[in-house]
Amino acid sequence: MKDKLYSISIAIPTFNEENNIKNCLDSIFRQDYPNELLEVIIVDGNSLDNTVKIARDFQVKILNNDQRDPEVGKMLALGKCDTELFMYLDADAELAHRDWFLKMVRPLMEHSEIVASFTRYLPRRSQPAINRFLSYDPLQCDPVYEFFSTNINKTVREKKKDFYVCEYTKEKIPPAAMCLFRRKILWTQIKNMPKFMDLDNLVILVKKGFNKFAYVPETGIYHVHVDSLSELLKKRLRNLHKVYLPSVQDRHFRWFKLNSFLGIFKILFWVFYVHLLIPELIRGIFKSFKYRDIACLYQPLVSLVLTDGILAGFIFSKTGRRFLIRSLFFEP
Repeated sequence: MKDKLYSISIAIPTFNEENNIKNCLDSIFRQDYPNELLEVIIVDGNSLDNTVKIARDFQVKILNNDQRDPEVGKMLALGKCDTELFMYLDADAELAHRDWFLKMVRPLMEHSEIVASFTRYLPRRSQPAINRFLSYDPLQCDPVYEFFSTNINKTVREKKKDFYVCEYTKEKIPPAAMCLFRRKILWTQIKNMPKFMDLDNLVILVKKGFNKFAYVPETGIYHVHVDSLSELLKKRLRNLHKVYLPSVQDRHFRWFKLNSFLGIFKILFWVFYVHLLIPELIRGIFKSFKYRDIACLYQPLVSLVLTDGILAGFIFSKTGRRFLIRSLFFEP
């Protein structure tokens, strides 16, 4: 690695995160990386608890986000920073190892064509069982999203010593949103966007020819995504109604492709398959032995509940029904 390390900005959107923010910031400031090269920006949505007070115990910048929209907050932070690299981190996430930045920066320093690096999520025994189950997937995808998304391995083009070089295409982009980006390239491509739409940003970059990414699996992130299945379902439905459907016609990244017969067949196949229950139960048992964790027995239940919940979310929403009809008749 070259002697000169890159400067990094880390944006952390917050709202009432007093139970999480200290662990998150501790994981950043204990890094074996020069503190003077790290800029941590807390973008707070007027928290009603001690989030900001706790954050001020660290060397951070505080920005106000009146809209309480994490995507707006990330965009606000990106527009304010002037470092070489940029990433966001959820307030309930922690960097798993002290050399996290050193390993994540390495691909960007050694290969100028790589636009961003990303890592995987890791399970922790102290986490709720449902969260551990999700975290065995490298990108913390639930079974539904896992089925409809691109596997990282399908994009790998070269194996380096500590990372993989991935090459994306418009049709093959893994849902790895939490990346360490080359800030200037990212800002140039999305500066006119009203929000920092994580997965849409990847599509925009790929369309502009920035299609090389580095996967660094050994670094890892601990992320407490949900505590229960009901919370997971609520999050999926909230994202469907507040994020996905209101802007569905303008989205660049699509989980479900309804504008082709193959896409429709894939959805129908999944719905039929998941209601058989037995195949997903077998997968859950296999994972339980593989990872030595009975949390993986959530497999059939999560698959069924989320599938039916998302279907109901589309059917009982006027916008969702309109989108389904348009897509099925291949209307723009």
